[in-house]
Amino acid sequence: MNWRRLQAWALRLVGLVELFAFAAVVMPSDWMRTGQATLGSAAMPNDPIFDTVMRQVSFTYGLHGVGMWLIAADVTRYRPLVILSAVGYLLAAPAFFAIERVNGMPWSWSAGNSGSCLLVGLVLSGLLLAERAGGKKEVS
Repeated sequence: MNWRRLQAWALRLVGLVELFAFAAVVMPSDWMRTGQATLGSAAMPNDPIFDTVMRQVSFTYGLHGVGMWLIAADVTRYRPLVILSAVGYLLAAPAFFAIERVNGMPWSWSAGNSGSCLLVGLVLSGLLLAERAGGKKEVS
């Protein structure tokens, strides 16, 4: 099994999903409000600070997606960053869950957001452990 190839594909998939966040950087505020209302959340604040932070966070997520693609291009060279990504997602899952609970987010939001972080962290960790257990040789 080529564990490194699977790591690369997992990172590419995560990166692809995160690239969609770039859309929110330029998305009209009315679209954001409609999306939030569709999710059943309280009305989105019409505040320049909130809008600025929302767009900056979206840009950061998109940029992280670019980083995942860069790491996926050479998982051997960027091994420390693959490990950091796995650990980071595993740490983000409970941190995001706690933040979501404190802020009263719907359980469906927590399952999707925190759950996806946990899933990505487990997949990357599992692939790294499987590679280590199987040795360094790569068999296609």
